[in-house]
Amino acid sequence: MKRVSKNRSGWLAQVLFILSLVFLGFGLFSLGWLAWPSPTESVQFAIPAGVLAGAPAGETFASLADYNLTVSWPTWVRAGEEGVIRVTLTESADLEPLPAVNREAQVVLVEPALAGLPIRPPGRMQANLAEKQDLNLTWVIEGVVTGEFLGKVFVAFGFYDQTLNELVPVPVAVVDVSIRVTSLWGVDSGLVVWFGLVGLALWGGLFLMGRVIQVR
Repeated sequence: MKRVSKNRSGWLAQVLFILSLVFLGFGLFSLGWLAWPSPTESVQFAIPAGVLAGAPAGETFASLADYNLTVSWPTWVRAGEEGVIRVTLTESADLEPLPAVNREAQVVLVEPALAGLPIRPPGRMQANLAEKQDLNLTWVIEGVVTGEFLGKVFVAFGFYDQTLNELVPVPVAVVDVSIRVTSLWGVDSGLVVWFGLVGLALWGGLFLMGRVIQVR
């Protein structure tokens, strides 16, 4: 009878050890998915000094220097979390800018448009880029619903038209953006954290139970 009881205890201990490993893998997978960094995609453009190609006919709206434009965004975002769209504009250091005529500021207009996802701040952002100054603009996107979302980032230089008495935007770049909002098991990140911690707790509990049964 003792041998039969011992065999049963050994079998039960093995079952508990196997279950503990299953929950350990479940917990580590859940927490690892949360910790895995989201890859970022980016594109770069060179904006040469001089009259802009998109300027209206007969106008001399120009880029006041040679600029490097970079637009970056996350390729995917976890549901319930946030991602960042970033636009940077820097003046090329290895090229001579145009003579400092009306170099008070280059007016830059940037607007990301991504249907289906909230963006903060909303709408178009305007900034004045002084000589030798770098521009770094960011927008926060909220992963409120899963799916694939397509959009664009519009970058333009602005020029004041005295005749029209308004700021005229001249496009310098239009970037296509694709962002996927994904979830694990159809739940947001907060529940995934809870699942991961519960998995680790069950692993520890089952492992200890198996050890207790094994030594008896």
